[in-house]
Amino acid sequence: MLRMGTPDYRRPGITRVITFVSDRGYVGQALIAASQLAAQPDVVAIADIIIYLIDIPPDEQVEIQAALGSAHFNFMFLDSRRFLTDSADRLPEIHCPRSTLGRLVVDAEIPAQYDTVIYMDGDIQIIGPVAPLIARECEDGMVYAGIDRLDNGGRYANPPSYLQGIGIAHVSQYFNAGIMMANRATWRRVTEKALRFLAENPERCKHLDQSALNAVVGPHRRILSPEYNYTTWFRHADRRRQITPRIIHFTGPLKPWNTTKGPWNPKCRQVYVDFLAQYPYFSRYLTIDTSRDVDPKYAQPTLSLRARYWMKKVKQAAEHQWHSLLLGRFLNNARF
Repeated sequence: MLRMGTPDYRRPGITRVITFVSDRGYVGQALIAASQLAAQPDVVAIADIIIYLIDIPPDEQVEIQAALGSAHFNFMFLDSRRFLTDSADRLPEIHCPRSTLGRLVVDAEIPAQYDTVIYMDGDIQIIGPVAPLIARECEDGMVYAGIDRLDNGGRYANPPSYLQGIGIAHVSQYFNAGIMMANRATWRRVTEKALRFLAENPERCKHLDQSALNAVVGPHRRILSPEYNYTTWFRHADRRRQITPRIIHFTGPLKPWNTTKGPWNPKCRQVYVDFLAQYPYFSRYLTIDTSRDVDPKYAQPTLSLRARYWMKKVKQAAEHQWHSLLLGRFLNNARF
């Protein structure tokens, strides 16, 4: 079973920091991912880990720490009304979680000793060695992140009209913001510009801060190997298992904790089950369910619905085959 907790932060000589920024929705998931990082000695030898929790009431802050018992985490509890006052006023039309905006302003809350920032989403799991990523030297002015996906179609895709609106020429140049790293000065400049872009161009930001980050980073990026941000798209596309993932990222609506029908190994789900068995207090933040296993309209399907269901399955299989071809071409030409 995973040992929960992380070493203390602000340790002498440590200049790299791994940050998680979460609201109530991903408290448990962030604790698990942080603990998986801390289980790698080569990682904790070179980086501290801080979890920023946004808009957690004071009484719950005490309860969270008490519920963890001897498991130590470096929490910073932030009130979005304090650090997002200006931004929130300028973003009246955007229904955006404040935790999402939080990563754009959290630099001010990061202790000064850290000169390299590694940001990670909470809906990830660390399943392989990541010290080579954490130790990477970041070129000044460059942001390091993995590509989002390689197709332009589908509900969650990035059509050319959207990409062009934020200055991206091709889908392979668009990055997923779930895993990012940069030196401190670059991180500060980029996140400040992204927040400003989002405020001034909300209609162009289909994916909110991820859109804004892509817009302001432009060509000043280095693409990480998909092994460090193995999204749901890659899991479907990687039919020949050409990639050995080290960080898996549960993008899209199907997460291991809300369905057993997603593309992920059952071991991914079991991590959350084990966590709640050990720390039942966190069931108020993390629910293990199967509500997405069956689309309600297919629960008692008519003949017509059955036909639509299988047509959908055939279409998905064809899409995944096409995505596999795109991935193969990308891996043959990419240099990480």
